[in-house]
This record gives sequence, C-alpha cells and structure tokens, in this order.
Amino acid sequence: MFSNPADRRFVIGGLVAFLNRSTLGIAMRAASRDFSTVRLMGIRANRVIAAAFAISGVLAGIACVFILALRGSVTPDMGFALGLKAFVACVIGGFGSLAGAAAGGMLLGFIEVGLLAALPQEMGGMKDALTYVIVTLILLYRPEGLFGLRRELGDKEF
Repeated sequence: MFSNPADRRFVIGGLVAFLNRSTLGIAMRAASRDFSTVRLMGIRANRVIAAAFAISGVLAGIACVFILALRGSVTPDMGFALGLKAFVACVIGGFGSLAGAAAGGMLLGFIEVGLLAALPQEMGGMKDALTYVIVTLILLYRPEGLFGLRRELGDKEF
C-alpha cells in the first residue's frame, strides 16, 4: 500500500493542502509566527497545540509504515538515525517552512549520496561524519537555514 512513491506524495500534498486551506491549518501557521497575537484574535491556543501534536503523531505513524514497507523488520532503535536526519533536514531548511524542510531533506540526501559516490570504499563509514561537517559549514554561512528568515535581535517578547 505505502511502498509506491505516489503514496508519499499524496501524504505530503494532503499536509500542504491542510495547512494552506483549512481554518485549523491557517491557525497553526499563524501560531507558528506569533502565538500571542493568535490568542488575542480569539483562536483557542489549546486546540491548535493539540491538533499540532495529533498531526505529528499521525505523520510519525505514516512514516513508520513507509519504513516498515521498505525494511520489513522492527528493531528498538530503528527510528533514531532517521529522526536525527529529519531534525538536521529541518535545521538546514529553516524552521517554520515546510518547503524548507523538504529542500533540506533533499540537500541532505544529495550530500550523503554524493559522499558515497566520491569517497573510496574503505572510507564509506565516514559518510555521516563528513555529512555533518558539511551541514555545519552550511549553518556557519546561513545560521537561520536556507529558507529561514533573518530576524532582528531587539527587545525580548514576553
């Protein structure tokens, strides 16, 4: 069922449509920008937070089904490396941008595959270390991520 790449595109397209077209999705996007203003506009903050956690749980379950469809076995630590790479992809793309997270994931994949192709066979174990060095260099150049917005540092918001 979920082994076809079209199924994955369907899930991502559904998430994008939900975030851009539904009132709850628009409220979630607004809350990610300025939470206190959203509360002043009359949107229930608890509902937005609960929906965000519910959606993240559903998406994690769908991702687990995708992984199990390809892998076929279960281990206790099977999601750790993937979760770490997903976090790094979000950092590269910039937090708060779904397109940035997707672009960060693609860039991370290109870096890993490029290193596997460029490195000699006996240095294949260094792929992850070199990947994180390249990611660190990218973040030294653009600390807010590739799609992140540079914010002025000023008075703290209370």
